[in-house]
Amino acid sequence: MSTAALPTPSKDELDELLLCARYGDDSDLDDIKAFIAKFGDKWLAEAKDDRGNTCLHLAGANGHEAIVAYLLPLLPATALIAPNEAQSTPLHWMSLNYHLSVLRLLCPLLPISAFSIPNGKGKTAVQEAEEACEAFIVNEEEQNTPRGKERVRREVVVGYLLQSMGLGVKEATTKEGAAEEEAGAEGEGDVVVAAGENKETLDRLAQEAEKMKISGQAP
Repeated sequence: MSTAALPTPSKDELDELLLCARYGDDSDLDDIKAFIAKFGDKWLAEAKDDRGNTCLHLAGANGHEAIVAYLLPLLPATALIAPNEAQSTPLHWMSLNYHLSVLRLLCPLLPISAFSIPNGKGKTAVQEAEEACEAFIVNEEEQNTPRGKERVRREVVVGYLLQSMGLGVKEATTKEGAAEEEAGAEGEGDVVVAAGENKETLDRLAQEAEKMKISGQAP
């Protein structure tokens, strides 16, 4: 979209854009579209909150699938891997919040190198997701409870990230396929060691994915 004749948004208008991406209420996508019609789409990448988070960070972290789907075709490639002040990319935030639906939209657009980007703690997105998943302990008697289902949801996301790392760019599946995977289907695929990755960590992640595939866990 050409921005030559378009006005510049005020700070309040940029803040409102970011809030729409963060909260994702029914009217927020319409408000984002109205903002773009008035000011142009370059602000989708340039607008940042006080922690350096972009619209994609905020919408992705909160799992707003419709907004993420709308944003992605309008964003430059650099915005898909842009870090915030903590050096976390949108992939980090989507992964750590275990939002499979938005990961399925983003991951096929990423180069394989995006999966080896460390945040300020030196952790890649899959490392953050896997470690938080492992720390979420579920006892045997909790397997069929909401807590047990949450553990499976986290494992499914880790499996999908491992698959995306192994295959590089993969095609997005249908909503029906995403629903099946949300319900407990596991990702497959070989893991490759990208530049800057810790081989020991990736080996552990691959073993965890294999255990999930063999056990056939389901909520």
